[in-house]
Amino acid sequence: MLQENHKKVKKLIFLYFYIYEMQFIPSCQCWILEKGRLLLTPILLGFSVFCNAWHFLYQLESTENILDISLNTNFLIGGFGTLCSILIVNIGLKENHLQAHTYFENLVEPYEDFITAAREEYLNRNLRIANTVVRFFLTEHSMTCMIFPVLSFYQTNFTAAMFYTFPGIPSSSVFFYPVNIIGGLIIFCCVVEWYIMMDSLFFLYLFYFRGEMHSIAGVAKLLSHRENVSLYCNEILRSIYLAHHKLLQEFSNLSDTLWHFYCHRLLATIFIVCSSLYVYYASIDSSILSGMILQMLAVSLLIILCVPGQLIDDCSETLRETLYNSLWYEMMPMEQRNFIIIFMGAQKNLSAETFAVGVISFDTFVQGMKTAMSYAAFMYTFLM
Repeated sequence: MLQENHKKVKKLIFLYFYIYEMQFIPSCQCWILEKGRLLLTPILLGFSVFCNAWHFLYQLESTENILDISLNTNFLIGGFGTLCSILIVNIGLKENHLQAHTYFENLVEPYEDFITAAREEYLNRNLRIANTVVRFFLTEHSMTCMIFPVLSFYQTNFTAAMFYTFPGIPSSSVFFYPVNIIGGLIIFCCVVEWYIMMDSLFFLYLFYFRGEMHSIAGVAKLLSHRENVSLYCNEILRSIYLAHHKLLQEFSNLSDTLWHFYCHRLLATIFIVCSSLYVYYASIDSSILSGMILQMLAVSLLIILCVPGQLIDDCSETLRETLYNSLWYEMMPMEQRNFIIIFMGAQKNLSAETFAVGVISFDTFVQGMKTAMSYAAFMYTFLM
């Protein structure tokens, strides 16, 4: 079961890199074209940000269409945040991803020790949960977001998928409708999928670490039985130490990537929640459904960011409690010294941190919602 769930999760991880690296485009022998394919995603994101900015500067004639303003604001912020994340996290820190993938592959390899049996239970459970949550998250967002191009087509007489038309193409041109309809839909789908898939990628990463930490705590539970302490104490302590030491090392290697990811993502998501709340406030007297859908999608983005941070922080406390409640006082003196070394190492938390926020947790979600609601209320008071 562990191997099967790992394969399912690995498919989701590879799907992200498959889309980001444009691997569906046929490869060729030209080195320049092969490397240039990796730049297509940043170029499309940059073009999307440019079109959103152009719409605000030159095409927007009135501020009465709240959905138009909010949707393009969200895509401007989200597209720019995703562009920064891809340039820094995917390109600049690509080696960290490769190291993490190698570590995840090693976790599911069968070994003749206590940690393997624990992984079959705890890591397998976490991968199953992560796979279910991410698939639901991707499906729900991909399908629900298609409501907004439909509303845009309806309000623009079937000329624009995101309320704007591409600059440089006059309405009299034969290419005006095909480019704006098909091209607008492509840009919309690309930005949405890249945004939610990057969130899903790091959600899966953190659940691998959470599952391994729970597996280590599961091995530590064996020390609560006198028979295990008397017969297998050294083997159990050795399994705990090696697995926990490797876990801390691999998480430390990924910490820079997590720092940059959350730095861009949290700020962009809070702005998106703020903009969506403004639409919700403004649409209460008219069309509240679109505001509710936009708000639901935005809040779920913030949840998917903050929940894994809280969960991996909690599992560190679980390991410490399990070690503390073990029968360490019945160990031999040498075994007790080894236990103390392990217990001191367990004081180091697994925690995702970033600039100005610190540890990512439920408190981060609450503070982000409070900030977004405050600014949305301010905007509604002074702009409406």
